[in-house]
Amino acid sequence: MSTKRLATFLQNQRFSRPFWFLVTGSFINKAGNFIMPFFTLYLVSFHHLSISAAALIISLMGLGSLGAGVCGGILADRIGRRVTLLFSLVATATLMLALGFAQTLPLIIPLAILYQFFNELFRPVTSAAIADLVPPEEHTRAYALRYWANNIGNAIGPLIAGLIAPISYLLLFLGDALTTCSFSLLIWFGVPETGQSNRLHVKKQLERKAPTKLPLRQAFTDPWLWSYALLALLFDCVYVQSTTTLPLDMYAHGMSTLAFGTVMAVNAVQIVFVSLPLTTLFQRVNRHLSLAIAALMLGTGMGLYIWLHTYAGYILGVLFWTVGEILSYPIALALIAELSPPLLRGSYQGIYSSIRALSSLLAPALGGLILEQVGSTALWSSCFVVSALIACGYLILNKLRVSPNVSVK
Repeated sequence: MSTKRLATFLQNQRFSRPFWFLVTGSFINKAGNFIMPFFTLYLVSFHHLSISAAALIISLMGLGSLGAGVCGGILADRIGRRVTLLFSLVATATLMLALGFAQTLPLIIPLAILYQFFNELFRPVTSAAIADLVPPEEHTRAYALRYWANNIGNAIGPLIAGLIAPISYLLLFLGDALTTCSFSLLIWFGVPETGQSNRLHVKKQLERKAPTKLPLRQAFTDPWLWSYALLALLFDCVYVQSTTTLPLDMYAHGMSTLAFGTVMAVNAVQIVFVSLPLTTLFQRVNRHLSLAIAALMLGTGMGLYIWLHTYAGYILGVLFWTVGEILSYPIALALIAELSPPLLRGSYQGIYSSIRALSSLLAPALGGLILEQVGSTALWSSCFVVSALIACGYLILNKLRVSPNVSVK
């Protein structure tokens, strides 16, 4: 997408000022993600930990992610999006500073786990706020814009951190905390409470007719939410192989680390230049069909690695599975926003994101086990089969959703 076309695209989006504050803040926060890409190296080189000890700390940080999405979503519905965002961002920045000055393992480990908890807490809240601010027909575009901005930030952050790290790791901690605080300032000055009108509206409805379910219980027992979340978990388990077992497979076939780096660079460039026009193209396509196509593209890209073991072959695979990545994430979030009642948007997004987060714990170990014990052909064949099943799952859910005999809620 050229600069002129991008400017035209952005001008045509009828989004409010608070929405742009959220997207800008997300970009700044991602671009300021200085520490996490270098945290293992920091623990090994600065604190002189063994590689296994550093890896254990990183794994323990995953514990902080597990319940963060659900907690963030519930808080967003109970006390408001704005308060939850400010609380989580300020807590994240404070814990980042504390980590920078922590010198002993008994202090570093709990601080790192708490940091990860609050760092994940605000993500479903942002998704819920976007659903509040944007009309339903524009949800996909809105989430696509945030996804696009986040990926540009993800590309910039490690580059800046790589220049600062040789000077001082403490500067990385300070810079990371500063950019997180900048996001909180944008929320403070530019984003009002977005969920208040929804809560008042639903409260009046509940006063007129007693609900048959407790609102929060509805979120935890909604079969549609769990169906979409489990399909997304399977999708992520396949996608995670691109950063865990793919480099191992490339290395086994004689590829260098530079080759893997350039392959992933193709992924980043494709996201930056293709994601916005592609999601616009799919704006009017049925969301279930779009997600089924996304799963098939992911599976096709991974499935190519069954036969293609050259540099060009790995590049070709990336071109396919990146399309699946681009389509899946914004469209899936838009589908959850459409599914959730206004009073429970935060809870729905929180449960959904927490289930997806399980992939970071399950996928690396499972993929590595298959690759080591059975081989790469079995791994990539499994990825293709699982992706095909995901596509079938979305098509079945679409048929059920439009059936007059099946209740959507």
